[in-house]
Amino acid sequence: MDESPVTSCGVVLAGGRSSRMGRDKALLPLPGGDSFLEHALGLMRGLPLAQLVVSGARPGGIVDPVPDMGPLGGLYAVARIVETQGLLVMPVDMPLLRTELLAPLLEEGERSARVCHFAGHHFPFWLPLSPDVKDFLHRAVRGSGANSISALLRHAAARQLEPPEAARSFGNINTPAQYAQEFTHSVF
Repeated sequence: MDESPVTSCGVVLAGGRSSRMGRDKALLPLPGGDSFLEHALGLMRGLPLAQLVVSGARPGGIVDPVPDMGPLGGLYAVARIVETQGLLVMPVDMPLLRTELLAPLLEEGERSARVCHFAGHHFPFWLPLSPDVKDFLHRAVRGSGANSISALLRHAAARQLEPPEAARSFGNINTPAQYAQEFTHSVF
């Protein structure tokens, strides 16, 4: 990355109910002992971020002021508190991501000040904390606007970057079967 000032906050979305998993995904262990949450925080710590936060009702996390609004509720909560110009966002349930896959999003987002994500994948993404984006988040959690990440990306005219590798790294682990399949045969 160049020597421009660091203006982004890393956000790990870890406030979901994990209903399909049947237990808290953030606490699931990975080979080597780290939990999904510890792994995600470790990825973000490998990047030049001004701040790093966890979205969700957990120790040290930012609790959603409007419950049950999904990822946009978490982003709304974070946007109300942080003072950076943008957010590098990843969900806790993408344990195959690596820091080098997040770096291009951070670089492009800070360079262009425009929402960006990899083509074919809504997560991870970089999001500017512009007045327009904050207004979109506010309307979404108040029920007067669309409440989905895809709607946010469309609204903000997100730039799609070419994924640097196969889609496997961008997969979510949502069910016990996916967890068992991925980590029974994995060389993680």
